[in-house]
Amino acid sequence: MENSQKQTESTIFSSTLSPATVAQIITDNGKNSPQIQDIKMAERYFDGHSDIEQKERVYYDKDEKKHNNPAANNAKIKSNFLRMLVQQKQDYGFAKTFILKLSTEKQNEIDISTDEYGLEWKKFCDRVLFKASYLLSGLAVNGGIAWAYLWIDGNGELQMKDIPSELVYPVWHDRQHTKLDRLVYNFLQVKYNSATADTVEYSEYWTDYERYLFNVSNGYSVEPSLKDSEGNPIYSHMTEGESWGRIPFVVLKANADEKPLLNFIKAHIDSYEKLDSNSIDSLVDDLDPLLVFRGISPNLNDLLEAREIARMTRTISLDSDGDAHFIQAQTQVQAYNEKLQAIKKDIFKFGYGVDTQDARFGGNPNQLEIKSLYQDLDTYTDGLERQFQNFIDSLKYFFDRWYEITGRGSFEIAQSYKVLVKLDRSQMINESAKLDDSVKLQGIVSEKTLLEQIPQVQDVDMELSRLEEEKKDKEKENNLFNFPNDSDNDKKTVE
Repeated sequence: MENSQKQTESTIFSSTLSPATVAQIITDNGKNSPQIQDIKMAERYFDGHSDIEQKERVYYDKDEKKHNNPAANNAKIKSNFLRMLVQQKQDYGFAKTFILKLSTEKQNEIDISTDEYGLEWKKFCDRVLFKASYLLSGLAVNGGIAWAYLWIDGNGELQMKDIPSELVYPVWHDRQHTKLDRLVYNFLQVKYNSATADTVEYSEYWTDYERYLFNVSNGYSVEPSLKDSEGNPIYSHMTEGESWGRIPFVVLKANADEKPLLNFIKAHIDSYEKLDSNSIDSLVDDLDPLLVFRGISPNLNDLLEAREIARMTRTISLDSDGDAHFIQAQTQVQAYNEKLQAIKKDIFKFGYGVDTQDARFGGNPNQLEIKSLYQDLDTYTDGLERQFQNFIDSLKYFFDRWYEITGRGSFEIAQSYKVLVKLDRSQMINESAKLDDSVKLQGIVSEKTLLEQIPQVQDVDMELSRLEEEKKDKEKENNLFNFPNDSDNDKKTVE
């Protein structure tokens, strides 16, 4: 269904179909979609279970029948390149808290710390969004797409949590996948009514104004909610109360085509792990030289017997025209290493990563060299930052609705604000060069902009406040600034 949707304008369901039938169609198509299979494979590789685990060492008999060869070494060396590349992007873009700014048509930048609407965003970021965005970014990079579910808890607070991407089957309204038309969240619940567990499958079906919970294991029967052993409701992701007017699932894409990172480097990872494992096999297998017999029966039993006698007595008895000698195999270690390095270079190139083992990191690279090393990662993060802004734009609708529902303010006024985000990238820097550049900017840019460029400054607003306090303290200590105030002059006049 996913691939066909990319080629069509929309997916239409007849109005005569029941919600249960629509949910079943979406669930069945979603489970078998290529995108979901790609996500599952990416998760498998991320967890360290690559195709090298299926590697075998075999031989074929005279009848061309395949057999496992227990005598041959069978190394299965895993690289974990995918995990490293995903976490590198996650840490680079989201390890630090992102910068959030507010604006309106009338005001370019609003002070979040004094604006009522801005203060609510700051609280939400500190309480939920900073932590959630870090987690979602990793899921998005690895799977190509990540989902967050939104609801209002019993205390009236807006909450958000990640939902496994392989369990979410969206039906998009448009070919560009910008608006959800319907969505199914398919999951399992394990129930223990005895020592044996029963696993029940559910499909939660959403439209903008409807939501249903279907028991798939019971023929898509309708259930109001999940219940515990005492009959109390357990809400999966079904919210009670007023509808949001939209499906409360927000998507964060790693890229516009929603492709997992693994799709672009799987062949390279497989080649690297296979070559690395084969090189280990060659080294181990070739440790013992080959014993070559001439003038002895090629029968396997005769060869094995001769080898055992040679091992036990370290002597060999042959006919006058026979011979026995060792051959030492020559493993091309250097050739293996050169090819491994070439493949590794391609993995980082097509995986948009930074190879921290690059020789240029060993010295003291200047800022231009560092920028060159990070160029591919920066390019990828530029796209991820744009997708994160789209995520924030979608999230803002639910934030503004929550803002109105909980009596904090008007939805219309909240919608007049624009929320902008900028990632604070964790790039290695040459601090000396950065400080030199900052000094050159004095008198050219504002003090706040200047402080943003200095590596040692973590909180610009706090630093500005400290500078202002220091300025006042110095003025008090300096007699040139201790002018008499008007009240002092008045007193002298009266006297």
